[in-house]
Amino acid sequence: MARSGNPNPKRPSSGGIPSGESLWVPSHYGKDLKAKGGLDKTVFWSVPDVLDFVFPEKFQPVYHDVACKLVDLILTRGYLGKKDISKFMKDNSISRSTLENKVIPKLVRFGFLKREREFKTGLGKGRGLVLSESLTFTTYLERIGFGWNMLVSTARKKKQDSEVVKQLRL
Repeated sequence: MARSGNPNPKRPSSGGIPSGESLWVPSHYGKDLKAKGGLDKTVFWSVPDVLDFVFPEKFQPVYHDVACKLVDLILTRGYLGKKDISKFMKDNSISRSTLENKVIPKLVRFGFLKREREFKTGLGKGRGLVLSESLTFTTYLERIGFGWNMLVSTARKKKQDSEVVKQLRL
């Protein structure tokens, strides 16, 4: 008997979304979100609560811990320079690889942190890294939410208008 279907199926190009570019979004009615106070805007979320969506503690506990400590320090001090970052790594026994290859890039990519270079004149080694807080993450998610709101509102209005037209024809 002959096989049915595609004899040469094309495999997916990847195994999914790269972890460095993904957010963890638990169900809005699930226990993970309820433990943080749910979607109630009057409940205060701490740094670990917010960063749990970027580095989920139950899946990436080390990255979550490092990110929380780093963001807490930056929010307290306003910014961190090259020497501050080195001291942070030494004081918290954090590997350079973890911080510079995993945690900082993802926090910058998602818009939690802003990465700049020190202004330096004269000769010497390269310009040092400066990290500061950023609100780009907020703008990004607000834009996604606003886009969805407009789609739903437009669809509802069109539906309502078509029902009014039907009523007028009767």
